[in-house]
Amino acid sequence: MTQRPNQRGATRQSVKATQHHWPTRSAFQPGKYFRQHQATLAESFMRLVHYPLASVMTVMVIAIALSLPGGLYVLLKNVHAVTDQWEQQSVITLYLFPELEDTQALALSHRLSAQEEIASVEYISKEEGLRYFERSSGYEQIMSALPENPLPIVLRVLPNEVVDVATLPNLQALRDQLASQKEVDHAELDAQWLQRLASILSFGQRFSYALSILLIVAVLLIVGNTIRMAVESRRDEVLVMKLVGATDAYIRRPFLYMGFWFGVLGGCFASLCILVLSWWVSSPAERLIELYQSGFQLQTFNADEIVLCLTISALVGVIGAWIAVNRHIANIELQ
Repeated sequence: MTQRPNQRGATRQSVKATQHHWPTRSAFQPGKYFRQHQATLAESFMRLVHYPLASVMTVMVIAIALSLPGGLYVLLKNVHAVTDQWEQQSVITLYLFPELEDTQALALSHRLSAQEEIASVEYISKEEGLRYFERSSGYEQIMSALPENPLPIVLRVLPNEVVDVATLPNLQALRDQLASQKEVDHAELDAQWLQRLASILSFGQRFSYALSILLIVAVLLIVGNTIRMAVESRRDEVLVMKLVGATDAYIRRPFLYMGFWFGVLGGCFASLCILVLSWWVSSPAERLIELYQSGFQLQTFNADEIVLCLTISALVGVIGAWIAVNRHIANIELQ
């Protein structure tokens, strides 16, 4: 009978003594505060190491979810780089009347070169056009049997404006103006492909944005569910912390760092997956580029984009952990 009060008194004294070790808002020491954060950061990482299978599965799910929008971003970046080269090669082709003399065609070429909206004009004579057609078609014998050259003189007009979706109406107006010349039989602007390509790229960008949002939400749910399970597994520990006077910020800290580690590791594996995939497709892509005789270089994640991916993934992990831990710590009441 006499031992119980002593045990209760000892328990109260131990709780009071322990309360002084928990951080409070009134006593803030910067050095001690940062040391506690460092210790909590290391402790959170070691908790992931102690459960390797569950941690690896969660990290890989996050990595796959992040690598999909990252891969779409790299694909669109390469497509944009290719189309930038194509846009510089777009010209307005003028087919002159077959009966037009060379002097008249040259005069038209000089007159068009003097216009401000035209950068240069390439003159292709009938003989040059015939030689090119024979080389590309393989009909040398048939063309040599013709009594005369049926091909017209061609002028390739390079506009000053870069061919893109914004300048396409101006270039179409220039094409109509050149087609109205009396020496011109037909004028062709090679830009219909650009309209189709712009529509495809716009669809691809919106699709990648929508997919990225959905997958980021999925990562938030994955991290939130993982942190919720971690909070529930440490419910008794959280109760003891609240009993001895720990603040919610102190209780929340290890779970936020756990979400941080999930995000950073997921971002690292996602970046690694994208780099490996880019390396895997580089050989066939280079062979395809060589067939088109293009100087295009296949692009992948650079250092800035890897840092951005890690920053986004870490931020998503912390936000998911914050949402989950705030909700579940508030539901844990002192008993």
